[in-house]
Amino acid sequence: VVPKLFNMLQRFCPNLLSHGVVGQYFLRGPSLVLSSALPGVLKQTIVSVARNDSLRELHLIGFDKYSDSLFASLVSHLPQLRVLVLRGCTQVSVRTAEAAASCHFLTKVNFNYTGVTPASLGSILNSCTSLQVIKVAGISSWSDATFAKLFDRLSETNAVFANLQNLKLRQLSLSDVSIQPFLARCPNLKRLDVSFTQIRRSPFDTNSIPALEKLTLTSTNAPPTDVIALIAGLPHLQTLALGALGGGGQGSFVSVGNPSAMSMTDESLAFLTDKLVTLRDLERVSLVGNSKLGLTFRGNGALTEFVQKVGRRLKQLNLSGLQYLRSRDLCGLVAETNEEDPPRLRELNLNHTGVDDEAAPYLSSCSSLVSLELAGTKITS
Repeated sequence: VVPKLFNMLQRFCPNLLSHGVVGQYFLRGPSLVLSSALPGVLKQTIVSVARNDSLRELHLIGFDKYSDSLFASLVSHLPQLRVLVLRGCTQVSVRTAEAAASCHFLTKVNFNYTGVTPASLGSILNSCTSLQVIKVAGISSWSDATFAKLFDRLSETNAVFANLQNLKLRQLSLSDVSIQPFLARCPNLKRLDVSFTQIRRSPFDTNSIPALEKLTLTSTNAPPTDVIALIAGLPHLQTLALGALGGGGQGSFVSVGNPSAMSMTDESLAFLTDKLVTLRDLERVSLVGNSKLGLTFRGNGALTEFVQKVGRRLKQLNLSGLQYLRSRDLCGLVAETNEEDPPRLRELNLNHTGVDDEAAPYLSSCSSLVSLELAGTKITS
């Protein structure tokens, strides 16, 4: 009850949550979420968390002013933690990671946008064998050279991370040299995000592809041929993000400023469609920023076929930034017979495409839509 009440007050009455109120009433129970957006959360508030020896799940979000030693001291007093989220605590680094390595029951760590090093993550991997979720996105110091130090730590045990199911390596300056051998140690992955990295081929060897349910390759240089071959080995895939293929791994958002660099073509999309049709569990696809799509064939081309065969049976579809997408490409949303079910789409993003008012009858056939984004289009009403 206490965590639920605290979360409700954070959302609706944050100004009531002074340091005194938080410290007296809410630093208890098995889980705790504190954000730097709360004006009443001070350094001493975070220090006080250590008194809760029943804490199993700790989320500290966006505390970029406090030192690594502060977080390390706190974590060292919480050996029973199962979940540790320090997203955006930018000074968190080696000391905190080493302290976390003493929390042997950890199942989830989130060090996104911190200063944790690959070597210190290696200590956690060696000590916390029950880890199911690891997130280390957006750490600027990571490179193939620094990642080699993680392998040095792992070489002591030659460990395989059989429990790891969710891995986020987004926006790291890592190439195939680092990512492929690490993934080879993760045979049971279900969710993988290597978007905005430096990979140039499939992240998996063809003989060791796990049963992924979610795959994110946005803004990488993985060739479409490799991607299509990989998808053919993922029969249980539910979510697929292939935004801006050929985008080179730079930055943290999809950019279409250099369309010539994009590698997903109409021909590639046709082959991709043939593979996606066979995936019965597929619900979410993003092709955002693949600006060459629709360039070769206008009307009844690869985009039209994709929408008809794949798009209409998804729940979420993101086609934003496809400048050559036209209204006619959406005609496949309309049922061909009275017996055919309407599209399953609940979320459709067409921002910055070439669709216009001609798309209205096609969009109106999507009776389940709850979100439709049309910024930067030619639709007038």
